[in-house]
Amino acid sequence: MSEMRNIQVFYDGKYPCTCMGTLRIVEDGQEIYCENYCCSSTGSVWFDSDWDEHVEEGSLVWNDADKFDAVIQSIVEDCLEEYHVCCGGCV
Repeated sequence: MSEMRNIQVFYDGKYPCTCMGTLRIVEDGQEIYCENYCCSSTGSVWFDSDWDEHVEEGSLVWNDADKFDAVIQSIVEDCLEEYHVCCGGCV
């Protein structure tokens, strides 16, 4: 019989710097992870020859995922899925 885990994930990144939020993971009432600036975007911002800005949206990726098991990785990925970045805020 598998043990039921109570895992909650919170992320507070928002425009204009969505990838610069704080990610918190709470398991069974205990905070097991809390880091700022632990995500990065697969999107990009670039300028053309007329200096017009172009923002290409991407996914938000958790940089420390390999430190945790597949269950926690999956829950964090589900949480971060709602964020569509790059927002261009860091330019």
